[in-house]
Amino acid sequence: PVSPGRILAATAEAFGLSISDLEGPRRHQPLARAHQIAMYIVREMTDLSLPKIGGIFGGRDHTTVLHGINTVSRLMKEDQMLFDRVTALMQGLRRTS
Repeated sequence: PVSPGRILAATAEAFGLSISDLEGPRRHQPLARAHQIAMYIVREMTDLSLPKIGGIFGGRDHTTVLHGINTVSRLMKEDQMLFDRVTALMQGLRRTS
């Protein structure tokens, strides 16, 4: 499995953010979407529980994590560009693992 740290680093780089931005409490767009995408990828590529994922992202509640994951999953079905971006991120992480 890919480590959450590598997922955070790859997501931060893809969105032009710092890892501390993703781990922090700020919620403005597009930071919120990057948080959600990183949470989605962590859930898909690791066996971490929702509370543990929330802990990685600044102590967010497991319901916040679940909402983010569900939001990305839904948006990926509606937005081909988002689907392509998330898929490319995940493929890149798999290649380097």
